[in-house]
Amino acid sequence: MKILHSCLATLGAAALAAVLGVSGVTLAQQQQQRPDFNGIWGGGVAQLTPNTCKQTIDAFPQESERFRAGGAKGGLKYITFEQDCSIQNRGRVNKPQYKPQYWERVRMSDYYANAGGQYMEYADPEWQNLPRGVPRLGPPNKIVQTANEMVFLYENQNQFRVVPTDCREHDPVLKYDQSYNGLPVGCWDNDTMVVTSMGFTDKTWLHWSGYFHSNEMVVVERLKREGDVLVYDVTVEDPVMLLEPWVMNTIRININKNPGAQLMQDVPYNDKSLGNLVDPNYRG
Repeated sequence: MKILHSCLATLGAAALAAVLGVSGVTLAQQQQQRPDFNGIWGGGVAQLTPNTCKQTIDAFPQESERFRAGGAKGGLKYITFEQDCSIQNRGRVNKPQYKPQYWERVRMSDYYANAGGQYMEYADPEWQNLPRGVPRLGPPNKIVQTANEMVFLYENQNQFRVVPTDCREHDPVLKYDQSYNGLPVGCWDNDTMVVTSMGFTDKTWLHWSGYFHSNEMVVVERLKREGDVLVYDVTVEDPVMLLEPWVMNTIRININKNPGAQLMQDVPYNDKSLGNLVDPNYRG
């Protein structure tokens, strides 16, 4: 024992911590070093003032060459919008690699997604008013971050997810549940939040191109903050349907630093009505 005390006395604090396997960084310090994901990500509209309101909004500007092609006028300019988008989407290289026996189902689901009737079994779940589900739901529109969890809020159907961030094991019962958004568990990988979700229903799609999945799917989301940008990466693992995990395209969205500013202009307050917030000629 005397020899041990003598050896310890000659060691410095850092060396002693290394010998005992104790980190010099406390848990509280680690939490302080983690990025702040709080805020609204994406969204935001142009400034709205009483002098900029319009009776109608043209979502497709007249100067767009794409919609003036061929001399089309009026609504005819937009008639091929969905078809054009579909062709562009089918040309993308990054697609989930299904096992051979499932490609015909993907093709049928893609072609008859909005058909209904005798083709109802191939209908897009969203067309049936079902929740999009993870990962089709995409990155959260707002994040509320605490020391032990994150809350993801979505504009789509006002959904939310509560993600514990303490690297716990998935609940041994709930991880076999059949839900649209799955059972999530988060864990920090340096400055990146990694959310692993399982326990999905097979009633949702990965994408509107007919990309379906089994109830054994596992989704891994990685969220990283680079300045004012949220970098969102997703990997889909489905050993039943897929030949290999599908790494979806990275999504990058900016933080909305001034949400609601379009409603906070210097407009005289009318205690009879809020009509003057949108019409300067309103007389109540």
